[in-house]
Parts: sequence; structure tokens; C-alpha cells
Amino acid sequence: MSDDAPPADKPRLLKTSLSFGGFCEIAALSALTGTWLGSLGRFHWTFDLLSHFRLQYIVVNAVIVVFALFRRRTWLLLVSLISLLWNAQIIHAYHHTAGIEEAGSVKPLRVMTFNVMMDNPNQVAAIEHVMKADADIVCLLEVNESWQTSLEPLRVKYPHRVEEMNDGNFGIACYTRLPLKSLEVRRFTIWRLPSLLLTLDHLGVPLTFIGTHPIPPMGGLSAHEWREQLSQIGAIVTDLEGEVIVAGDFNATPWCEGMRLLREKSGLDFHSVDPVWPPTWGLRLPMMIPIDHVLVKRGLTVQKRTIGPEMGSDHRSVTVEILSSR
Repeated sequence: MSDDAPPADKPRLLKTSLSFGGFCEIAALSALTGTWLGSLGRFHWTFDLLSHFRLQYIVVNAVIVVFALFRRRTWLLLVSLISLLWNAQIIHAYHHTAGIEEAGSVKPLRVMTFNVMMDNPNQVAAIEHVMKADADIVCLLEVNESWQTSLEPLRVKYPHRVEEMNDGNFGIACYTRLPLKSLEVRRFTIWRLPSLLLTLDHLGVPLTFIGTHPIPPMGGLSAHEWREQLSQIGAIVTDLEGEVIVAGDFNATPWCEGMRLLREKSGLDFHSVDPVWPPTWGLRLPMMIPIDHVLVKRGLTVQKRTIGPEMGSDHRSVTVEILSSR
């Protein structure tokens, strides 16, 4: 019996080693596939879905590079290194998208966007966080009738508001202390999801603020409507005069096709001194991604960008300070 034990152990150890190596190769090929197919998002929604996870591809490929060096697998090292560098350069493009502006004597305009999550169990704490931020413009997503009481402090604090809370997960509300000239509720896609368009006065200059929350692109129809909403908002912005800010939960990372469609002809961009790639959704999940944004146009620059703490939602708030070049 003792003579038979060693041969039985060796195949088991060999099988474990091969299984681990095979897993690493599969992980590397998956990350490589996601990297390159994700760059073809304009051709199909499934490809664009893969584009959101650039941060994860970097981590996976960094691990595989170390494994390939240790195991001396040249082909695996080469493809993982190429994949890592490709993803890194895409993310680096959103590290700094604007230079630092001199603040002068003008106080920056503070804007907050926060998907508070419809069934958030910590509504009071979430609204206290919003109150403490003391933004000039606040855009809240996923507010519904259950938030009526919790929103009362914002109604008292801010002289102007618009609330559309009968749209389930796509309820939206905006609050501002800037002089309000007009407001409009625009509805997009076959589901008639609301976006808020506020015309404000910012230091004597017209400022248009758009708060929006497109549907997640998790299927063929949803992806089509998601792109359509972002494209239509871009078309609206193209025809607007004066300064423009668009904020909300875009369900879009900075490098995906939907974001390209929004920015392509509208003139909108991040124009941010701070990076816009840090995740804002799913921070407790391996697939955390940045999908909450503030975009600007007409000489506006985001001089500071802050991601808020956990407040019962699967999203974190994004608060920015914006300066005008005029």
C-alpha cells in the first residue's frame, strides 16, 4: 500500500498545477477579448457592454503578466502586456481633461449629482449628505413617492425645484439657488423617461442645466434606447446658447460608445482637472465602474471633483466645482 501512495499524489498535484495555469490563460484571453471587442462598441451593443470594464482588464492583465513571467510563457506575456497597455492608455486619456484655471474672486459653481437609489434604507443620512455639500445645483436620481418626507429639507433650503417622482427607478428631482428663468421636462425613448432642463442665470449669463438618467444598456432594445437618449440630449445641447451643464447617472463610462455619441457633436466634455475614471457605482463589487458624471460646455471647467461616501445607495454622489473662463 505504501508503494502505491506516491504515484497517486503526483498526478493530483500536476492536475492542480495545470488547472491553475489553464485558469490564468482563460482569464488572460477573456481580458484580451474584452479589451479588443470593447473597442468595437459602435458595431454592436454587446461589444460596447464589454468596454465598460477597462479598470478590471488592467488588474487582470497585470496579474497575468506576473504569472506569465514566472511560468516563462512568452505568448501569454505578450498578449497580456499589450492588453494592459491598451486599457491603460484609454483610461489615462481621462485622467486630466482640462488645465487649472485661476479662480480669481469668482466663487466656483458647485454642482452635485446623486443616484440615491429608490429603496435606499438610509434616506435621512443621504439627504443630510446632500445638505452638507451645499451645492448650487443638486440633481437627485431614483427619487419616488417614498422620498417625499425625506426631501423636505431640500425644499426649504432651495428656492427653486422641479420634481418628477412618478417614474419608478427613473424619478428625478433638481434643486437650485440660482435664479430660474424656465424649466422643462423632456421625455425620451419609448419608455418616456424624464430629463429635466433648467434655464438659469449664472452671474448674468444664461446657463442651461440638464439632469438625466438613461436606462441601463442591458439588452438589444435597452441599448438602442440608451444610445438614442444620449444622442438626443447631445442634439439638444448643440442648439443651446450660453453655458451648459449635463449631469446625472448616464449608465455610461467615459470611454464607451454611448458617451462618444453624446460628446461627438454637442461640444460637451468633461473638462476636468481631476480624473473622471474613479468608480462611482458598485464600489463593493468587482465590476465597479464610473457612470455618474458632470459634463460642461462653453468655457466651463471642472476644477474639483469629489466622490461622496457610502450613503445606502449602490451609487456614490459626485460633486464638482466649476469655473468659467469669461
